[in-house]
Amino acid sequence: MTCFTALAACDNAPLDDAPSESMEEVGVSTAAETATRLYATVGNNELSFETLGTFEQRDGVRALILHATANRYLSDVLSFVPDDAFGDANVISERRFEIVLHEGHELNTVLSGLPLFVRVTTNTGTPRSYTARIVVAPRFYDFRGDSGIWIDEAVTPRYVVQGNDNLIYRGHASVSGYIDWLSVTAPDGIPSVYGRPNYKLDWTYTKLHEAIDPHTVPLAFSAGGDHGATMQKTARLVARVTEFALTDGDAYDVWPSPPCDPAVSACYHSQPAGTTDFSQCGTYRQVLRCTY
Repeated sequence: MTCFTALAACDNAPLDDAPSESMEEVGVSTAAETATRLYATVGNNELSFETLGTFEQRDGVRALILHATANRYLSDVLSFVPDDAFGDANVISERRFEIVLHEGHELNTVLSGLPLFVRVTTNTGTPRSYTARIVVAPRFYDFRGDSGIWIDEAVTPRYVVQGNDNLIYRGHASVSGYIDWLSVTAPDGIPSVYGRPNYKLDWTYTKLHEAIDPHTVPLAFSAGGDHGATMQKTARLVARVTEFALTDGDAYDVWPSPPCDPAVSACYHSQPAGTTDFSQCGTYRQVLRCTY
């Protein structure tokens, strides 16, 4: 297994020159929040993804566009999730392709933690066909302002019962010193803010999409007391490729869909009657797998 990074530290993947029993090669790259591009190899093929997704108008709706570059001429690309084609994969030049995730079901599904697979076929190289696995997640970056306001880079999908939709995207922030309040303002996409002194930032999917599209518009954080704001900070919330791996094996064998984790199940089923927030048990999809 070979591990590559672009301005980032890679996963603690073992470096082993010996082939596995299945003879599959897997390249892995995991993003720090400042990484601009992730690289991975399989055989003598190299593929890289730009980590920062951008939004465009496609097919009459807004869509997240992810860009990738191969070191071989491309023949075909296909994006899918287990058992279904998903999103659109388009070859846009000899060695470049894009993934299009339309706003709504496609984007929400991927941001909520479902990995996306991309089958790549090339005209040369060994192997001629391989599969990428990517994870796309909301992330804060481009922090500007007072260091006394701390904003967690990660925004994590959580299982919170609320009507017909049990998915919440949750971030975290805290403020140094004695502060009475923290507020967030933006043209749109403002989260619910609560839980002083360790504040939770909650978005529904609709609000999250408003916050990340366009990704060039920052959210403004203010903290203060009875005499007004004493600290201010801005940060941009974006959709990033945070994990990326390649294999020339069967994607379903290399990356099988995980079952319900016994520890997550025990946590979920041990909560008192009437519990609505199961974030302490795991991510949204970890808990979801244990609700059936």
